[in-house]
Amino acid sequence: MSEKKMASGGEGGDRGSFKDLIVEELSLLLKNFICRWLQRHGFGDAIMIQEVLNATKLLNPRQHKVSDTLQVIGDQVDGDGELRRLTNDPSIIPTKEVFMKVVFALFSDGKISWGRVVSVFWFACLLVMKAHETRVFDIIRDIITWTIDYFRDKVVNWIKEQGGWEGIYSHFGTPTWQMVTIFLAGVLTTLFVIKKI
Repeated sequence: MSEKKMASGGEGGDRGSFKDLIVEELSLLLKNFICRWLQRHGFGDAIMIQEVLNATKLLNPRQHKVSDTLQVIGDQVDGDGELRRLTNDPSIIPTKEVFMKVVFALFSDGKISWGRVVSVFWFACLLVMKAHETRVFDIIRDIITWTIDYFRDKVVNWIKEQGGWEGIYSHFGTPTWQMVTIFLAGVLTTLFVIKKI
């Protein structure tokens, strides 16, 4: 299967390079992750956030499967006490400096994993929640831009090497405690960095 067909779920069309398609899907999956997580966790203004993000619907069953896998990983750690404390920590502020410090710390050893990728998604979601709490709605789109820019520069080639976004479930199979452990390691790194900020 050609790279273009694989990236678009097997459907034809000249939409750009495989890397461009991964970035397009990054935007779609990230916005979907944030909106679904907020809705499923009873966040009152999830619909407003969806509108601010201009989140569109997923395009095909493959994207739905990737999205579901991302959500399962997030759900597995939902009961973690450290994460709950982090979501309620008033010292976490949605700034580019905070975002970049956390992301650089997550990838400081130069290694990329799906657990770290999802950790960035989760952290972007946290910053969106914090932006909403502080009524700084303009920064919500910026958080998405920071995430996409970082991934485009540092992570997209790795995702391409994994076969695209579907690599998240082909690599791990169905989400298991092993994957959750990898995700938690990334989140704990995030917690450590934030406390140093």
